[in-house]
Amino acid sequence: MTTLTIKNLVKTMIALTAVLALPATSSAAGLDNFHGVAMAACVPTGQTSAQSVLFNSAGEASFRDGGYGEIILTCAIPSTLSRITKMTVRYKDDGLRGAGSQVVTALRQKKYVFNGISEGVDSAPSTIAEADSDAFVPPVASPQGYRDYQKNVLPTNGTLTFDHRQFFYYIQVNMRRPAGTTGPVTVAYVTLF
Repeated sequence: MTTLTIKNLVKTMIALTAVLALPATSSAAGLDNFHGVAMAACVPTGQTSAQSVLFNSAGEASFRDGGYGEIILTCAIPSTLSRITKMTVRYKDDGLRGAGSQVVTALRQKKYVFNGISEGVDSAPSTIAEADSDAFVPPVASPQGYRDYQKNVLPTNGTLTFDHRQFFYYIQVNMRRPAGTTGPVTVAYVTLF
């Protein structure tokens, strides 16, 4: 081999080593601390919810025309989500506190119980964070009439670190519209970041 060829070989090896030593990056990089879910990806809970909910082509959930009562949607959170600080829900309702329609969005957890591996009984779900449109009415954020309710998931404004080995996590969205109310009740999506 000539000196020039050996130099080229060494340069190539150094370049390959540098590239291979870099952490892998892709379009999914950094998504361990972000999760967004359109309501059409969620499951209606109970027969009443399944009959009352209408999913549109944009993935939003709302009441069918003339529908009233309560719709409960349950949305899974992937085990790849490692940590978050905030939760945002984008929704439409009548904007009346305590008198009209309501959207309650909760980040919840339930402890795993492995029969034969660990002792215990199934635990009741616990709420980590909750955003209630009756407790706070944010201003309309879009020309289509949506409101964005953003909330810290911990009262200390800290970071929630998910423990997927002990708990499973989910988002529960309760949409309520009293009888005789005709205003919109629509949830577009929930983001955790």
